[in-house]
Amino acid sequence: MLKRKFKVIAILFVIILTLTLPMVRAENKTADDIATPDGTASKNTANYDIAPISEEEPTPEAATATTEDKNLKKSDVYLTGDDVTIDYIVDGNLFVVANHVTINSQIGGDAFICANTVTIGEQGYVFSNLFTFAKNVTVNGVVYDLYSASENITITGYVYRDIRVGCNTINIFGSIGRNAFIDCASLNFAQDSNVTGNIHGNLRYSAKQEISIPEGVVTGETKFEQEIFSDDNTIQTQILSLGTFVVTIVVIWLLCLWLTPKLLKNNTSLLTTKKILPVIGFGILAPIVGILSSILLLVLGITSTLGLLLLFTLFILIAISTSVFVITVNYVVCDKLKIQKTIGVFGMLIVSSIVLWLVGLIPYIGSIVSFASIVIGLGMILSNLILKRKTTNSKELEKTE
Repeated sequence: MLKRKFKVIAILFVIILTLTLPMVRAENKTADDIATPDGTASKNTANYDIAPISEEEPTPEAATATTEDKNLKKSDVYLTGDDVTIDYIVDGNLFVVANHVTINSQIGGDAFICANTVTIGEQGYVFSNLFTFAKNVTVNGVVYDLYSASENITITGYVYRDIRVGCNTINIFGSIGRNAFIDCASLNFAQDSNVTGNIHGNLRYSAKQEISIPEGVVTGETKFEQEIFSDDNTIQTQILSLGTFVVTIVVIWLLCLWLTPKLLKNNTSLLTTKKILPVIGFGILAPIVGILSSILLLVLGITSTLGLLLLFTLFILIAISTSVFVITVNYVVCDKLKIQKTIGVFGMLIVSSIVLWLVGLIPYIGSIVSFASIVIGLGMILSNLILKRKTTNSKELEKTE
């Protein structure tokens, strides 16, 4: 029964990730199908002399050639460092965490990049999605779809399909083949005799105030939306933040009731006994050990996947730690007030969530309380995992005896 529950949760988690960050897979294209700035596909585009990725099995002669290894990677590639330059074909996905990243070759799959500056050179070609979190992003080559959260974005090359970006300034000096979804403060188009920025589909953008869009640069419709999170809408922002905070806590509480109801009782005992000091110790040491271990695994190269998985797991645990803390405090309050019915616990949980959120708004005190809730909540999660493992081991020893 428990396995079935975990399968359902896994499916729901994948669906949530899909809705949060859409990953639209691009159809396979070769260099002959590169689109031109007028929105049509052309053969043998002169600006991008890119050979298609070979799907043939390597021969013994090719296996011994050093040029084959240097110019082609038939697998996913994981890279870290200060200055990273990809000048070889990657027949797979690309994962990079670095200071400066430059792509001067083909990337057969998706590219996930976290860096200070990201540059897609004139010979760079990302066959699928480019996901990037950076300060400055420059696209001089070709990208199928662009997803970015950056300070400055400059497109002088070509985005074959859509862009979905959030930034301070975006300069469109090249072409976008389909639609553009932009959240920005400044939006600029090149309008001279040599370079013309244009969008061949629809433009939908949000900003604090409407931006003047030159005529003829957008083929489809242009739609402007007033930015929700502006200085003039502080109350709306706070209400949305409170609602998100309460809903997240309630959802995690329901999942705990469904999957691991014993976890709630264990957490209450941890918070009301002398075990609180080890809990705090786990909550402080876990992020430090986890980050250092992840960096070590990423540097080793062969264990980069494991390092990324560890970082992702740590991020998830920290994200739910505050909710676990609030749920535990709420159960302690309910025990003191002798509230046992589920509907009563649910009502008090909403009240407890609102109280903690309001305390978080108090200068200095709010920061301390928020930090403490993360540390204690994370420590509780790890303490329960250790207790569960000890219980399982003791039961196995009893069976063997």
